[in-house]
Order: sequence, then structure tokens, then C-alpha cells
Amino acid sequence: MITLTLQIPEETAAVFYDAAEEINRDLDHPQPKIDAKTLMAFALARHDPRELSAQFDLALRIVTGQAEAPLNPVLK
Repeated sequence: MITLTLQIPEETAAVFYDAAEEINRDLDHPQPKIDAKTLMAFALARHDPRELSAQFDLALRIVTGQAEAPLNPVLK
């Protein structure tokens, strides 16, 4: 297993933290509590490995300004 550490905008993180608090409140404080990181992992888990690779490939190309087509065939 590979562990990634990512920085996300505070506004985005706030949405996950607020959602976790709301879920815990609605479920009458389950044990263990649901946290924002669990919700983020759950959101990513719906994608298969090819889709995740495609998203990271696209993000890196946007950040680096590469003009050529993405390497991942999912995005073709």
C-alpha cells in the first residue's frame, strides 16, 4: 500500500470536516467517530485505479503546463 500526503485548499477541507461533524451528529455520535479523512478516502474509493491515475496525470499536466495529451488512456 502507498500512503499519499496531499495538501488541499482550506475551503475544501472545511467541507469534509463539516460533513463529518454533521454525519456524527445525525448518527447520534457513533463509535468510532467518522472523521474528515475517512470521508475523503471514501470519496476516492469510488474510483478505480485507472481513473485515479488519470486524475493525477491530468493534475500534474495542468500544474506543470504540459501541452501534450495525457498519458493515461482513460482520458483519451
